[in-house]
Amino acid sequence: MSAMQKLLPPSRLDRAGYLDRDGYLAYQYAVADTEWARKVLTSTPLTGLGGAHFAFARKVASMLTSSTPRVVVCNAAEDEPGSRKDRMLLARNPHVVLEGAMIAAIAVDATDIVIYVSELADEEHQSLTEAMAEIDDPPATAAIRIVRADQRYVSGEATAAVDAINGGDGKPTGQPPYPTEKGVNGRPTLVANCETLANLPRIVRADRAGLEPSWTRLTTVTGDIAAPGVYEIDPYCDTFADLFVCAGNVTGSGRLKGFQPGGPSSRFLGPDAAGTLIANDAIRAAGSQPGCLAIRVVSTSSCIVEICREITAFFSREQCGQCPPCRMKTQTYHRIMQQVGAAGGGWDLLEKLAAVEEFVGDMPRRCSLIDMPTPPVESALTLFPDDFAAHIEGGSCAQREASAVSPS
Repeated sequence: MSAMQKLLPPSRLDRAGYLDRDGYLAYQYAVADTEWARKVLTSTPLTGLGGAHFAFARKVASMLTSSTPRVVVCNAAEDEPGSRKDRMLLARNPHVVLEGAMIAAIAVDATDIVIYVSELADEEHQSLTEAMAEIDDPPATAAIRIVRADQRYVSGEATAAVDAINGGDGKPTGQPPYPTEKGVNGRPTLVANCETLANLPRIVRADRAGLEPSWTRLTTVTGDIAAPGVYEIDPYCDTFADLFVCAGNVTGSGRLKGFQPGGPSSRFLGPDAAGTLIANDAIRAAGSQPGCLAIRVVSTSSCIVEICREITAFFSREQCGQCPPCRMKTQTYHRIMQQVGAAGGGWDLLEKLAAVEEFVGDMPRRCSLIDMPTPPVESALTLFPDDFAAHIEGGSCAQREASAVSPS
């Protein structure tokens, strides 16, 4: 049944290929019965798949209470390290993204659609541009244009996307007002992730057919894995262990040390969690966050301290400088990880992290980046204390390995 099709075809679909898969049928359903389409979208359990997992139905419902004219923004900035799912969607199946955006526009009575694509995604931009040129039957009921997103991490945040589209620097502006209240050109704006919108055609088709839609998810697997890449999984059947096998198994020592299931801001999970289903609730129950399912695999050959230093370096570098508490916290986290990694600090240095958290706890911030270094570092200290002990007490992981094989 067409409603059960996966999002990613083996190779790029042009308009003809997409129509062969019942492409734009859901859009025609929505045009023919807009009220029904609205009911479908205001009752769907779909959440935002860019990482925040805010209920999509609530966004749509909020838009319907706002004034007109309205705007839909497809957020495909995707500058999170280790995530390539949105780019893969645009490269292989651009029409499903366009159809999803058009369905959203019909449902919220939007007159404009903006596709927000990373300035680094040239191939994907070309694929999308070609697909837009092919739309003629049925015609789009909203004007569609592309805006290139700055490669900075914060530029993918919803208010930053609105700011960039409005001609600003592409930095978070804080909420409220929320984009659904005041967004592009001051108009109520539905900002939704690329993969989120790509789900709408199969949700609408499934409802029309009286079926449940297939909840496949796109994951990006990186790290100590033989075949890194984007994989489409069934979150209610596939476990992380299944995915690791599909991706060629763990490299390095060949033994799993742990993994991050939801990108660099998610908590590490240990090897005993590999049997967890790749479903939002299951990941949360295991003690982490699903995020955008940018999964980093870590083998026993890799040092968690070095990985934490890399993660904190990223957040320290990518904070936009608008919020002093964020700048202070991210830079402090990174300095501490640098010192520990270089065997230049004791356990008391790590205890300063709690003081930093308490100090910035109630301070204002324009986005959530200030909170992002905490889960990975906190979980790393809990799950992998030996890695930190090796640096603090033994000098470095390399020295620990050397001492393990040296004769006494």
